[in-house]
Amino acid sequence: MRSLGRSAGRQGLAAAVVAVCLLGATPAAPGQEPEGATGGVAVAGVPDTFDTLREKIAAVRKDSGRQYRVIVLGDGEGRSATEVLDGILQRWQRQRADNTLSGLGTGFDPDNDVTILVDERGRAIAMRVPAELKRKAGLDEVTIRSDLIERVFAARAADAGVGDGLEKLVAATEARIFAAEKREQARVAADQAREESARVFRTQTLPALLVGSAVALGLAALAAQWFRHRRLAREARRKLAAFKEEVVALSDLLDDQQERHRMLPHADPDFRTPMQGQTQATYEGVQESILRYRERWLSLMEVWEKAENRIKDEWWLGTAASRDVISLLESAAARPPLADVAGACRAPLDQLEAAHETGRDLVGRLEARLGAVGQRVAALAARGRSGASFQASLAEASRALDLSRQDVESDPVLARGRLEGALAALDRGDEALAAFEAADDRRKGVVGAIDGAEALVRTRRAEGWLLAEPGADPSAHVAEARRHEQVAAGLLDAGEVDAAAGHLDAADREVAETLALVENVAAARKRCDELLPTLVARLDGFAAARQTAGDALRWLAAAAADASWDDIADNVAKADEAMSRARALVGEARMAADPGRQHFFRAVALFEEAARQLDWAFGCLTAIGERQREIAALAEALPGRISDAGERFTGLAARLERQRTDRARANEQCREAGRLVEVAERAVRVDRPDFPRTAQVVDAADVALARAVELADDDDRLAHQAAGAIEEADGLVRRVASWYGEGVSADVSGAVRVLEGARTALQGRRYEDAIAAAAEGTKLAREAHAAATAEARRRRQQREMEVQRRQMEEAFVRMSRGSGPWVIQLPTGRIAGPDPWSTLGPGTRGGGGSVTGTGGWSSGTVEGRW
Repeated sequence: MRSLGRSAGRQGLAAAVVAVCLLGATPAAPGQEPEGATGGVAVAGVPDTFDTLREKIAAVRKDSGRQYRVIVLGDGEGRSATEVLDGILQRWQRQRADNTLSGLGTGFDPDNDVTILVDERGRAIAMRVPAELKRKAGLDEVTIRSDLIERVFAARAADAGVGDGLEKLVAATEARIFAAEKREQARVAADQAREESARVFRTQTLPALLVGSAVALGLAALAAQWFRHRRLAREARRKLAAFKEEVVALSDLLDDQQERHRMLPHADPDFRTPMQGQTQATYEGVQESILRYRERWLSLMEVWEKAENRIKDEWWLGTAASRDVISLLESAAARPPLADVAGACRAPLDQLEAAHETGRDLVGRLEARLGAVGQRVAALAARGRSGASFQASLAEASRALDLSRQDVESDPVLARGRLEGALAALDRGDEALAAFEAADDRRKGVVGAIDGAEALVRTRRAEGWLLAEPGADPSAHVAEARRHEQVAAGLLDAGEVDAAAGHLDAADREVAETLALVENVAAARKRCDELLPTLVARLDGFAAARQTAGDALRWLAAAAADASWDDIADNVAKADEAMSRARALVGEARMAADPGRQHFFRAVALFEEAARQLDWAFGCLTAIGERQREIAALAEALPGRISDAGERFTGLAARLERQRTDRARANEQCREAGRLVEVAERAVRVDRPDFPRTAQVVDAADVALARAVELADDDDRLAHQAAGAIEEADGLVRRVASWYGEGVSADVSGAVRVLEGARTALQGRRYEDAIAAAAEGTKLAREAHAAATAEARRRRQQREMEVQRRQMEEAFVRMSRGSGPWVIQLPTGRIAGPDPWSTLGPGTRGGGGSVTGTGGWSSGTVEGRW
């Protein structure tokens, strides 16, 4: 019965389609008359309430020449709206090829008409837009479905009915096409404007710019060359003028020095005595220098003449001559030696003119200095020191003075040099004499310090201090200080000031040692007085401490095993030995500190060693008491600790019995803890337990229990982690396996095998291996999904490229056969029409040949619902 129903439905739908396509009328709903397909709208199976839609379609056709064809069906009879619309369009294509179009299909243009079919019962709509309109208006399938059908038609049809929805759909579609055409017109106008601007630039602006640029560049180059010529010419003339000034100055300087040299023996009254020795050599050297620099001046004059001639040869835009002149004047050969002439001629002449006055003045100064230094040397005798070390320098200065008096008139230059050397030697002697006097003053201070230290020692001994302990006698340091002072005095008389200063430093150190030693002896006596009462009191208290330690040892012997205290069993004997040594040291220290000996340093050392011996003795006794308290505390605490460890062991064993995720390591640690608890229980039940060893066993049991709990927790955590990882990986594998697209599905067989291995590892309690296998399965599943999606993407791109290729082929067929419509841009303006090649013959259009225009429908129909 269902098959018969479907057959009858198909027959009814076929009748409606035939009526619409062939007769131009649609059968009415039951009880109504059929209504004709008019105004681009055909209605079948529903009331015709679409007059407003027809008016909208007519207005659009009048404005743009574009036809909208709308088919409204009451029931699609189980077929999709796309299938119904594709069937109608295919029939119209065949009828168009045979020139048998009628009804709604009359005048059907596949390249310009928009076709819409609505199935009211199925609440479905299908829409076909020509490919050229899609391209120009940007109406791809996604845009038609989302922006036109869903946002415009579906929303309006749900609220106000199918008729209003179709009106809005036609209006929105036309608005997008109109906006696209406006954008195209604006683009064409912009292209035309750019082309016109480019033409004007090429034909008018660019040639003018090139000519103007060439002229400007030529003028600029000429101006630049002229400015370079002017700049270099000015620079060359400036350097030449400066050079001339220096050459003239050099000539004037040489003339002046020549005249001074010539007139010096005649104009200076000091030269009545003929010049001799160094004075005469200096005078003749000046003449030689003047002649040498005169020859240099002549070479500079040649440079002068050469530079002037080269500047005159420069042409009005040239720069070569100016550059040559600048290079010539900057060379070393063109530098006048003004400073050299001043040093070689002027300075010696100045020295000769002032030589006699300078020599006489130096003679007077040397005489005065000799007298002053001689008085200071003579004053050393009053200090008790000898001035023999300074006599040689005084005698040399006196001899230089006598010789200079003889030569000052005939050879003042030599006399000046000799006098200046003697003055320098006296300056050095004066500095040495000052150092000598300072060292002697310091020696006197050291003598006073030694006397003061010696007086302090005498005073302390008068007070009853013996100050005679071996190695601590201050008199020895005083004697050593005096010896160093006497050596320093002898070195000063010999002129060895630095060596004398070293011995004075040593004497100062000996004095300081003396004073410190006196103070330290007093401090040592005070320390002895402090230590003795304390040590005596500790010696007296030793007997009570020894009694207490003996009682503790007897308690340990009765209550604990020997092994727990045998290391301190002989501590009493060790303490007795240390006490004997301490008593002997205290007695010896008393003898050393006796007023008749006063060896306080040794007494302090003996007292301190006795204190260390007492510390050791009391430490031995204290260790016995501490061991007694330790063992007593263990005896009280161990039963409770053993009981607590046993309870924890029992609880852990029960947990491991219940827990299915634990492994061998946790059970081994638990069993080890139980064994240790048993050993501890047996150890405390003996008569004299070894409490420290038993405490170690209990500690080991605690460690084993804690480790067992940690391992059990880790096993449980890893088991849950592995199970979670396997579950997550299994879900990912299932999702990847269920993915399908473009005929491609993911190959997850490798991931499945790895997950089976992970489950096996989990059952075998190999949790780490299970986690690693789950991670590997996840990685393989993701790699399989990535490979499948990449293949699907490749196939989709290949399919889309094939669709585009078919569209290009069909567009070529339309263009080559002249099936239109066409929009072209000519210099005279924009031309649009269905067939600009209509004059080519009747066989080139869709009316009577094999050309059907089916290429305009190469894109798929878009379907939507509301």
